[in-house]
Amino acid sequence: MLDQEAHERARKGKGIWFGLAAVAIWTGFILVSRAGALSGMEMTEVVAVRFGTASIILLPYIWKYRKQWFQPRIFVLGSIGGLAYALAVYAGFERAPASHAALLLPGLMPVVIAILAGLVLQESRSVGMWAGVAVSTLGILVLVFESLVVGREYLIGDMLFVLACLCWGSYTVLLRCWKLQPWSATVSVVAVSSILYLPVYLFWLPKGIMVVSWQTVAVQAIYQGILATIVQMVLYVRAVQSIGATRMGALMALIPVSTGLLAVPLFGEAISLGAMLGMTLGGLGAMVMIVSGCSKPGWYYRLGRRLRFLSLPES
Repeated sequence: MLDQEAHERARKGKGIWFGLAAVAIWTGFILVSRAGALSGMEMTEVVAVRFGTASIILLPYIWKYRKQWFQPRIFVLGSIGGLAYALAVYAGFERAPASHAALLLPGLMPVVIAILAGLVLQESRSVGMWAGVAVSTLGILVLVFESLVVGREYLIGDMLFVLACLCWGSYTVLLRCWKLQPWSATVSVVAVSSILYLPVYLFWLPKGIMVVSWQTVAVQAIYQGILATIVQMVLYVRAVQSIGATRMGALMALIPVSTGLLAVPLFGEAISLGAMLGMTLGGLGAMVMIVSGCSKPGWYYRLGRRLRFLSLPES
């Protein structure tokens, strides 16, 4: 019994480290993505560089497992966690500053994941967990209120970040529910997203990537296509499988302050009072969520069961 408990603690400890590594890459992802938007690269080009680079690197695996990409589970995970998320988040970077992304993306994700995990995964939360969700939500509402009253030019970008959070939260919960292996989940996201998007980009979308410096394209290719799409995805899936969707979502909320502060010297962005208050509340809520445990399953078990759609056997 003691050996089993020690093994479980060691597994969760590794999961925390995987999660922190994913958080570090995600922090850089926000800054690099904003830099790409400011450099003149269109959102459609950044998405193409992201999935084009990743698909070239993973091509042997994509070809080896080519028969599974249009299975319902794989297709849903790749469409939501890959293409839909990428389109929403990069469109947001074109319309809102990095400080807003640093708050909304990792700040709202724990809230979305906690709610969806309770419904789909049948997990009930402790009072402390819901208190953390409430504090993080308050931080989001502060920024939304400021955007509505003061800076409406960023409102569309902020809403796109919210949409991206919904996509990633859905992906995270389904990933936990269907228990795909980290490598399988990573390759599936790249394969499905590339199959759906790259032909559309090559044949129908305008291409202005030739007017951007090769250094900019190289940085985006390395970070977006390798670190953010492959390395971070594997780390993220390992963390979700080890410590659960909610705690991984809570770790994501550690990003806002560091990213927001780095955006000031890198991009000359001024952090508003609302953004600073929102970052503080988001980080505080994340810490409360991380230290709070999950209670026993709650009253919405039946609803969770009904939401377990596409329950096909594992491939």
